[in-house]
Amino acid sequence: MSEPIHIRYTWNRENVKKLFESSYKYQFEHSAKRYIGWLFIAILQFGVVAALKKGDFSLLLFSSIVLVYWYYGKKIIARKRAESAFETSSFRDKTIFIDVSDEGFEIKGKEGRVQWPWDEIDEIIVLDNAMMLYKYPYFHYIPDSGFHSIEDKSRFKKMAKAHRKMAE
Repeated sequence: MSEPIHIRYTWNRENVKKLFESSYKYQFEHSAKRYIGWLFIAILQFGVVAALKKGDFSLLLFSSIVLVYWYYGKKIIARKRAESAFETSSFRDKTIFIDVSDEGFEIKGKEGRVQWPWDEIDEIIVLDNAMMLYKYPYFHYIPDSGFHSIEDKSRFKKMAKAHRKMAE
């Protein structure tokens, strides 16, 4: 058994914003719900035809509102919910400690500790300057600055690949 990887970072507003953007994009790209937007685009096209041929703008107005909500409004509402959840979170502006070993993850804070075995992790997503642990329905954000060294980050990736939680 090898030495556990120690990860340490502060859970702050900047990390919440990065987690929200990354997780929202990931969920949108990996969900069948993204195709619903195509339905609204088709309805919008029928609305344009109805407006041009019959002068009836009701379908065009309805489909435009729904389309704008689907692609922009939903995200704004979800972002506001994430920010308000951060404001009431007991982890706000606190340091989070994670120990990663062959058994799994131990997430520690002043409030206690949580154990996540590798079997419970659905996927580990590599981002530009961070990683996300996905354990349905939760995403856990780990910025690159949380790793003590590049070697620790590399060991983390190797462990994730060995447990088949990250694509090779």
